[in-house]
Amino acid sequence: MNIKAFSRPFTQQESISQEAIDAAVEVLKSGRLHRYNTIGNELSEVSLLEQEFANYQGSQYCLACASGGYAMSVALRAAGLQPGESVLTNTFTLAPVPGSISNAGGKPIFIEITKDLVLDLDDLSNKANSSGSRFLLISHMRGHLVDMDKLMEIVNDNNLILIEDCAHTMGAQWKTEKSGNFGLAGCFSTQTYKHLNSGEGGLLTSNDEVFMARAIIYSGSYMLYERHG
Repeated sequence: MNIKAFSRPFTQQESISQEAIDAAVEVLKSGRLHRYNTIGNELSEVSLLEQEFANYQGSQYCLACASGGYAMSVALRAAGLQPGESVLTNTFTLAPVPGSISNAGGKPIFIEITKDLVLDLDDLSNKANSSGSRFLLISHMRGHLVDMDKLMEIVNDNNLILIEDCAHTMGAQWKTEKSGNFGLAGCFSTQTYKHLNSGEGGLLTSNDEVFMARAIIYSGSYMLYERHG
């Protein structure tokens, strides 16, 4: 693998290319700013993004959402979270993570982290056993991935439904597998300071067609139901 060192400022965005500006202007000129407002068999820009990101991620399905937090909330609902049900998640994370659990009707159970800023797997194992929770919403904070082999052992031993918050790890890999591909769903943010910037936005990926059909309905994209099967 040919790895290039990143030498530019991490806190400053690059200027928008003329190609990107021209593409945005063409959409504005068309007047078709709604994802359903297409002509004939034309695919909207959002649909094209979903296809391209699914191919990049190596997932069968991708659904564009209003934000990464909303993608997590939709994922929990589509996975079958019931009102008042507990969800295991990181102590060290950002507000949209426990916020998405609360928004979906759940209650977070917080798992400690290590000095390396990843989930404490011993604490996860203990609380998975004691809580009886069916869900783990793991937040891969600051680009760090926990030992995913050991994590998946705990997930499988406790029959947990794993949903990954990959807002900080788009493109990151554990061995040969990209983050977001280990569980039922991967949730990504395209907010201003993320790897892929749309101002605000999110992406939800999965290989489970039934789950994704539910996610489409819960997200409000019901007019895409037939297209997604």
